[in-house]
Amino acid sequence: MTMLTRENTEHRIDYSIIDFPDDARDRDSVLAATSAWLDSAEMTELLGNFGHKLTAHDLGSRLTEAETLTRDIFDFRRGGERWEARQADFPAHVTETTDALVKRLYREPTGNPATDFGSYDHALVLGGRINSCLLRGELLAELVSIGLDVSNIWGLGSRREITPGEHELATDLGAGWAQDELDVMAVALSATFDSPQMMAAPRTPGPSEVRTLRTDPIPVIGLAAAPAPGSPRATTSDTYRHFVNVAHTTPGSRILVVTSAIHGPFQHAQALAMLGATAEVSVTTVGAHIGTSSRSTVRTTWTTAEWLQEIRSTIWSMRMMYDALHSSSAS
Repeated sequence: MTMLTRENTEHRIDYSIIDFPDDARDRDSVLAATSAWLDSAEMTELLGNFGHKLTAHDLGSRLTEAETLTRDIFDFRRGGERWEARQADFPAHVTETTDALVKRLYREPTGNPATDFGSYDHALVLGGRINSCLLRGELLAELVSIGLDVSNIWGLGSRREITPGEHELATDLGAGWAQDELDVMAVALSATFDSPQMMAAPRTPGPSEVRTLRTDPIPVIGLAAAPAPGSPRATTSDTYRHFVNVAHTTPGSRILVVTSAIHGPFQHAQALAMLGATAEVSVTTVGAHIGTSSRSTVRTTWTTAEWLQEIRSTIWSMRMMYDALHSSSAS
């Protein structure tokens, strides 16, 4: 079963689960898993395909070296948004190695939420463009429908202005008023949970927002995070930080991060850095496969170049996670 491309053959959304430690308080396990992936035969082969290899000795230095190398060979965004990244073609053996490397970070579900997950205090649907919000909302709605036990649902977003294409899709879903990422998150959760009242929740202007989308049967709250000082827009880390400040989590809380399969590895590492190391919560991450969405407006195929870009993002996030773990242990 390939990680890079999957098609909907069973008329349901398909997903994979990040196979990586979930508790940043177990620092040794997190660092051992990081080292195992970074030093894997698959990573060595992938970098070798581009004429590179890691030469540094300790884990922190190797992460820094890998981040520098992949900036030169896998950064197709060059400071732009993901949808603005330069496209590139690669031979089949690069795609196969990329797939094998990504597989090292995932496991496949049994199909029984009670067995795969247990119960969660909070589920976080990560934001992005409206198609990503629809994909992630669809996955969480499916998991809840087959028995996932979760106490609160949060849609994480920002004040990023939506694109004309996003506005067109939002309009098709009855939300021509949508302006920013939180708006399209509300639209997506309303559509995927078949809960029209979520779109009726009033907007509150300002750089950040807490918007109650519904209160039962499971509370759903939308968040717009303000960007960090000096940053043009909020990042995934900013949305995690805003969630912690609003939700008032307690040590030991269980968090489920719901995202896209291509983004799961880097967003899990960021969650361990921003949620695990600081708020002392445990984090499980699930990633939906976009080619298996029930919505034709969402279904597409991620390219090898896009996966390579997110391998770079994972290395960058693991380096940030490494720093956060050392900082928390020092304090």
